[in-house]
Amino acid sequence: MSPGTLVRGRVLSHALHGIEPQRVIIEITEHKPVEDYAALLSALVPLRDAGVRIAIDDAGAGYSSFRHVLNLRPNYIKLDVSITRDLGRDRTRAALAAALVEFGNRTGTKLVAEGVETAEDLAALRQLGVEKGQGYFLAKPVPATAFGAALASVQRLSVQTPLSGVA
Repeated sequence: MSPGTLVRGRVLSHALHGIEPQRVIIEITEHKPVEDYAALLSALVPLRDAGVRIAIDDAGAGYSSFRHVLNLRPNYIKLDVSITRDLGRDRTRAALAAALVEFGNRTGTKLVAEGVETAEDLAALRQLGVEKGQGYFLAKPVPATAFGAALASVQRLSVQTPLSGVA
């Protein structure tokens, strides 16, 4: 959801009507800037109180800066593909990812690596301690009607590696 959608409110009563909030993770998109962090934080209180978890989408890209991370204190930080791609061959990217892993460890924030598309990137992420990921190497997008079979396939993969294909 965009920051503006969240600030306008009524997410629990409209968008999540009939859905168990504890099963929901709202990704705050990077497509629009946060105009007013105090208003956004206020809008997140009833969602968090209901059990909704918050993720910062594409951290490191667009408007999704580390200011989001510091102000919004998300449950999940989704590392943008610009950080995760070629991680095994780029010391700078690896150093930034390692720092974010340490940040997550100290704050209880989970990291999700976006754009995992090679075995090399998967190995580098595992070595750094990133436990969740998404990308074509782990699983390709599927229609909702095929989700059950795709999930079973991903679960077989996650038995072999601590980096899960489902974020």
